[in-house]
Amino acid sequence: MAKKARKAAIVVAPARAGRRPDNRRSSGIRGRQSVHRARATSGVPDSAFMNLHAFRAQRGFTLVEVLVALIIFSFGMLGAVGLVLSSLQAAKYSSNSAVAGALAREYGELMQMIPDGTSSTTSATSSSTNTLMVDTASFTSGTPGNCTGSTKNCTPSQLLTALRDDWALRVNGKGSDRPPALPQGRGEVCRDSTPRNSAGELEWGGCDEAGATVLIKMSWLAKQSVGSGGASVDRTWMTADRPQFAISVMGNLRDYVSTAPAGGTP
Repeated sequence: MAKKARKAAIVVAPARAGRRPDNRRSSGIRGRQSVHRARATSGVPDSAFMNLHAFRAQRGFTLVEVLVALIIFSFGMLGAVGLVLSSLQAAKYSSNSAVAGALAREYGELMQMIPDGTSSTTSATSSSTNTLMVDTASFTSGTPGNCTGSTKNCTPSQLLTALRDDWALRVNGKGSDRPPALPQGRGEVCRDSTPRNSAGELEWGGCDEAGATVLIKMSWLAKQSVGSGGASVDRTWMTADRPQFAISVMGNLRDYVSTAPAGGTP
């Protein structure tokens, strides 16, 4: 038995002697020894070396902070872009509203300028050639150029028709070489004692030819956004369904009603 043990020792011993030394382990031991030696000879308190180890453990934390800051900044930029887009849409709506108001006032001044007998307000259809009551939705063409130029000699009724057609075509942009004043604009001029429906909303049509006030209803396409996949979102209901606003034509209403306004003389 003793001989076998000595042989095993002889066989195993070369294998142990022939193993490659673990450099990583030895370097770690040497590193710790150098740290302990530095702590012993430098006179620096142990807390400083502990902070050094903590600093080494926190390496890469600054990169995480930078990434978090970039994410927060990206969300902030998205919010800023959304705010700018909303501001642009609001500015566009305000611009269209100002244009529609100017067109309505222009037509109101035209109605007050035309004397009684030249224009008729008993019909709200646009087929009559001597009426100022009009719905621009029924206008696809007109004759606004028949009374322009120094060589034209128009009667008062022809001039009235030309002015009416010019206004209607500027509102809806149909049959004209000029761009429309309003995007998909529409205007309706009539006498309507009940311009709102049962829900309290303005409505097209329904002109009952009653009352002492002439209303000018205006509308346009308020917004055209883009949906998923780049497809346009249909928002024509904002024009076709109901007007954006309605104003009454003030001034001398005697020429447009069969009875005098309250407190007035026919």
